[in-house]
Amino acid sequence: MQSVERLLGWLVGLAAILGTLAIAALVGLTVVTVTFRFVGIAFPGTYVLAELLIIPAVTFSLAYAAWANAHTRVDLLTDRLAPRIRGPLMGAMLAIGAAFWGMVALAAIDEAIRRASQNETTAILDIPVAPFRWLMIAAIALLILVLLFRAVQAAIGQETAPE
Repeated sequence: MQSVERLLGWLVGLAAILGTLAIAALVGLTVVTVTFRFVGIAFPGTYVLAELLIIPAVTFSLAYAAWANAHTRVDLLTDRLAPRIRGPLMGAMLAIGAAFWGMVALAAIDEAIRRASQNETTAILDIPVAPFRWLMIAAIALLILVLLFRAVQAAIGQETAPE
């Protein structure tokens, strides 16, 4: 269990770095775009780049939030339950969340395969979209692994406190 936790922790740390870099790039892009628009210069394709940067920023942030137990949950109810009830209930809720994200991942895989066969690219800049679709799927897969790991921890009474 500890080796799995270390591996997932390392993967989530990497995901956090990628998400942070995407957010930093998005902020930099916004600052440059706004600054140059102020002086009357517009760069075509900045909205396209922003849309692509949102994908890793959001999806990798979800995996980090799940790892840090920063996701939304009903603490008012669960904190009042006995630990022998709370653990299995939290485990079940996390497993249901993982199932939901599993369905999202399957739909994303289907869409990625379908769009890849069409050689989908962005408007204006002609950037291939497929790598960003697969990056999102990888982040969702990591989120599912984290949710399932946390579900097992909660179910066996090793629930971690929010960081």
